[in-house]
Amino acid sequence: MPVVRTGEVSIEQWSGKVPGKGYRILLLCATGSGKSSFIEAMAGSGHRLGISGGTLESVTQEAKAFKLVNIQFKWTDGDLWPVYLVDTPGFLDSKMSEVEIVKKLDEWQKKHDTWVHYVFYFSRITDTRIPGSARRLTHIIKTLGLDSKRFTIVTSMWDTICREETWRRAENHFAQLRDDIWEAEIQAGARIRKFENTHTSAIVILMGTSNRGPVFRRSFRLHAHNPIASPVYGELLDRIESARQEKLFSLEQQIHLISNPNHELESTVLSTLRDTDERLTKYISQLVAFGDSPPGFDIHPQSFAYGCLLDVTVALQQYILAIESELDLLPSLTPNSERRSELETTLQLAKAELERAQGNVDSFNNYSPGLKPLTPLPTATEESEPPLSNRRDAHDAQKERFITQSPTVHASRNFVSKPGVLQHVKSLVRRCVHFLSKWR
Repeated sequence: MPVVRTGEVSIEQWSGKVPGKGYRILLLCATGSGKSSFIEAMAGSGHRLGISGGTLESVTQEAKAFKLVNIQFKWTDGDLWPVYLVDTPGFLDSKMSEVEIVKKLDEWQKKHDTWVHYVFYFSRITDTRIPGSARRLTHIIKTLGLDSKRFTIVTSMWDTICREETWRRAENHFAQLRDDIWEAEIQAGARIRKFENTHTSAIVILMGTSNRGPVFRRSFRLHAHNPIASPVYGELLDRIESARQEKLFSLEQQIHLISNPNHELESTVLSTLRDTDERLTKYISQLVAFGDSPPGFDIHPQSFAYGCLLDVTVALQQYILAIESELDLLPSLTPNSERRSELETTLQLAKAELERAQGNVDSFNNYSPGLKPLTPLPTATEESEPPLSNRRDAHDAQKERFITQSPTVHASRNFVSKPGVLQHVKSLVRRCVHFLSKWR
């Protein structure tokens, strides 16, 4: 048996460089699949490392190593090596993209100048079905080029099952993983095990590792021709589109709130917009930094970033029209003076920001050939003011021209309101310009 036990088993976090003569087991899974719980279980009763969570956000933010105490790996020549578990950020995280996670794995590998000997992949047995995201993650794992003889699928969450019906579904899921999803790998030498979230169960799974097959020597470095690049790139594009849709939904709520104030809901929507803008900006930055897209993707990263800037400009224009419309409808009565003053101040700030945003759009107009620069719309403060309905028609026509001429860009069809939201829009403009400046 390659793994030998020399005493009471425990685990400790390793802060230094993993030595060359150290047996390294990489732990991979989707967020919340039991990877950190496995490490906690290795610590034994009465010991807690505080690394497991159970949310949609990965508790593990960076790849880090843990050294097993009183566990060693015995090679065929009799040489004994200490064993290290390498914890990694969970895939399918609500905020961290697969591109970011793979880059963190690459950074860890470079920092420790080492390869991986074995891989544990954790899968929740309580999932009643295998969603599309989990199947895509399975494809990502398979593109790593793992040797099946050095790979174990660890099914988790068995300790959470109480009812007989739930247990039956779990066993059916286990059979699906064994006989369908991972059938080829298991036939080639991979193992599938049940982790019951106990110290004993974790040790049994660990003792089943072997030195069969070659060391995993596939690099995590992302480039167009690395097999893992295509699936993680596709996931990144999905995240960008999802964040865009989330933003549109929040903006739809804002359009309602401008004429139907609700301070509690405004705070929630504002927080959502802040989170969405942060994720959207990060994902677009990663797309641009990726460089050439993998085979099969006809994507121009700079156009995506440019489209983000155009989105903000259109949103600002709509924002201004919304404020003007509200001012037009607001009676000039004393009880409304505070509200009017607030709207007028916000309007002036929005106009100043719109002027800067349109200048940025014009500066980078070359990223969307054939697209005419967006021109400022007439506002209520200009001379020869047209009726409000005409101004809206002109604005809608301009939006449609933008959408038609920029097929890779999804224009925001709604607007933002309230001064706090404007601050996040301004921040997004500055960040988009920063990304684009690299290719000016």
